[in-house]
Amino acid sequence: MTNLLLVLSKDPYTTEIPNLVLDIGLNARAKKGSNVSLYLVEDGVTAARKSEFGNKLLDAKKKGIRILADDKAVQSRGLDGNLIPGVDIKEIGTLLDHIVEDNTIVAWF
Repeated sequence: MTNLLLVLSKDPYTTEIPNLVLDIGLNARAKKGSNVSLYLVEDGVTAARKSEFGNKLLDAKKKGIRILADDKAVQSRGLDGNLIPGVDIKEIGTLLDHIVEDNTIVAWF
């Protein structure tokens, strides 16, 4: 089975890229049966705020997409305690671990 790692570094309120990334992940999960992880870095962590886009991420999580966020990006943006439930906050080394896994396709946005 293919693992798909989507890395999002863009804020969902300044560009349409996060919506595109989420569509890619949902399609890969539903149509291909891929294991999909969404790793939020830099301004991408704002996507996991309790908000309209955050609700989209909650729905994606219910459909089997794993949501991870970089701890330093969360802290530097003051988002501690303001994220949707179920986001795994990880240190950046975790991203590297996912990138080097066998059978993993990585796309960075």
